[in-house]
Amino acid sequence: MPLKAITIDFWNTMVIARSNGRPRQDQRISYLYNLLREVHPDLTDAEIRAAFGRVVSQSESTWRTHHATPTTHDIVCALWSELGVEVDQRHQAETVRIFQEGILHFPPEPVAGLAGALEWAAGRYRLGLISDTMFSPGRVICELLDRFGILRHFSAFVFSDEVGFSKPDVRAFRQAAAALGTTPSDTAHIGDLHRTDIAGAREAGALAILFTGVHYDDEATPEPDLVLNHWHDLPRLL
Repeated sequence: MPLKAITIDFWNTMVIARSNGRPRQDQRISYLYNLLREVHPDLTDAEIRAAFGRVVSQSESTWRTHHATPTTHDIVCALWSELGVEVDQRHQAETVRIFQEGILHFPPEPVAGLAGALEWAAGRYRLGLISDTMFSPGRVICELLDRFGILRHFSAFVFSDEVGFSKPDVRAFRQAAAALGTTPSDTAHIGDLHRTDIAGAREAGALAILFTGVHYDDEATPEPDLVLNHWHDLPRLL
């Protein structure tokens, strides 16, 4: 069946996760230090940082084992519980906002060749975005892509914070294809992880393309249908 649409992963496929990753985390930790010094001065910086690390690890474990990502609100509430503190609604909302908007203040770098590849692909296929989110929800990712000048290429979005499930849940791929007016069988998905992108795309019946341009995923299975090493290679590959 002729290819009609392409869905694309966000982190380490469109943008480099490690790029400005440390400043984003430092901003969140610094905000917590300042807030909790004001409302819970008995807590030490070491206790706050350790609790933050535990909650992030727990959130990543949920993503891996339950095919769902905690929202930023969930993460912040879990952090207060981990620290044994209560925070008023105003500080809760501000903490969520600071955590969510970190990628706008310290944006990740777009992957080389992405803009040109999207320009080429958008003239031939319908494009969708499927992203597992935690700190950065769909609305913030869309704002970032708009700043990059590439949001205009996409006509469908599936963000785990909005739909309540994440890759490799086949519903993510089916929902994206339906929004694009296609089916998984005439859709290709491009992503960097075997466990989520390749496994989910293959189970949904889509063409599974592994992107290796940012990092090497050491999980060997399931095998992709195709491998994309650099965005410049997309026209040749398809």
